[in-house]
Amino acid sequence: MPFDDLHDYVQQLAKRNDLRIIRDEVNPDLELTQILSEEERIGGAHTLVFENVTGSRVPAIGNLFSTHDKMLAILGDEPGNIGERLRNLTRMPDQSESMISRGFEMWRELGGVRPKIAGSMPGGYSELEKVDLSRYPITKTWPQDAGRFITLPMVITKDPVTGARNAGMYRMQVYDSETTGMHWHIHKGGSSHFLAQGKKEMDVAVVIGSDPLTMFSAVAPLPEFLDEFSFVGLVGKKRVELAKGVTVDLEYPRNAEIVLEGFIDPSETRTEGPFGDHTGYYSLEDQFPVFHIKKIIERKDAMYPTTIVGKLWHEDVVIGKAVERMFLPLIQMQLPEIVDLNTMEEAVFHDMVVVSIKKKYPGHAKKIMFAMWSFGQLMFSKIVLVVDDDINVHDRKQVIWALGTRVDPERDVLIVPGTLTDTLDHASPIINYGSKMGIDATRKSSAEGYNRKWPDVLEMSEEVAKKVKERWVKLGL
Repeated sequence: MPFDDLHDYVQQLAKRNDLRIIRDEVNPDLELTQILSEEERIGGAHTLVFENVTGSRVPAIGNLFSTHDKMLAILGDEPGNIGERLRNLTRMPDQSESMISRGFEMWRELGGVRPKIAGSMPGGYSELEKVDLSRYPITKTWPQDAGRFITLPMVITKDPVTGARNAGMYRMQVYDSETTGMHWHIHKGGSSHFLAQGKKEMDVAVVIGSDPLTMFSAVAPLPEFLDEFSFVGLVGKKRVELAKGVTVDLEYPRNAEIVLEGFIDPSETRTEGPFGDHTGYYSLEDQFPVFHIKKIIERKDAMYPTTIVGKLWHEDVVIGKAVERMFLPLIQMQLPEIVDLNTMEEAVFHDMVVVSIKKKYPGHAKKIMFAMWSFGQLMFSKIVLVVDDDINVHDRKQVIWALGTRVDPERDVLIVPGTLTDTLDHASPIINYGSKMGIDATRKSSAEGYNRKWPDVLEMSEEVAKKVKERWVKLGL
């Protein structure tokens, strides 16, 4: 893997002059995350280590993913190139291969990235005598937050039927020194395992801090056949070592900073929230499961990683864009007519997606809309805007130009009621249930009821443009 653990990553950041140490005392209530936010806004987005956090015995670290350069270092490659590797892993056999030979090839590839169980944690770790979350610099970010929240936890669960492992990132409100909330949405892997558990208590392990690639894996929308630790092995080209839990029937990374072992009782819920979320609004309070901690395992020189959740722009945008580029090749494998897509950060990613296509037939744009709404986590896209392949989906001016000049609202706007929306959609009349909008901003043909001549786009010929550019240079402009 690019980095062995969080400490290895921090050392590399220091060598690149991308690390700042804060030795003054900092309050975890509102102040610490505000400093991180200002660093991202005006300070260069360096990673910050807070050595002296009020009331804490462990230093905090933030802005781990705050720039594209950091993401490149963490992934070890451009996200798009990793996406191509994922597409190759899942591709069907071509004419030179048989299904059997391709199957063996996939088996070898996946076998080489599966995590290996190494037994217990290595030296340098200890099991704390007392469960006490107050020893950590858990932050409160916004004034109306219901309390302090763990914002970068890797929550590990197991399907009670298949044994399949899942690692997801769900915020955890701290209720007291031994219990937290578990805010997983109904469509998430952890929630699915919880519902499948029935009335039995479910083991849960929470890792706070690991190598940054493993942390990133917990937010990646992976295919069903690839769990998060296998994904880390695939990207990092090295098998992840897992340790067996002490009090839970689960495994977790041996390079963890802090591990919380515990359980969730399906008969127990508690009010969770409000919480300042990435939508720019406070997500409202609601009933969620309660996580009871039985044991804490801690690295001797542990650091506590945290992040800001709230109004854009923060490091979640960097993470989101990396996810977009990484999984575009997989989307194109299923929908080869897609040229590019932009999950717009201004629309908090899932509220608006712009897709460019090579349009081939009448109604093609509508086919893409419904395909988006049935494709993994793109199902949460509230608005899908489809444009022709001459539009750069990342150029807002071009997108708005296409929206303004190629759309007839009555003909080209599609409203689909009753489809699932994300829990964080505050505009829908009912939680988890609302509507979608598709906008066809492609040029229309006569087969789509457009009986006029479509005008040509204003473009200078390449020959004239070249001559003008040469003239412009000679004029010294």
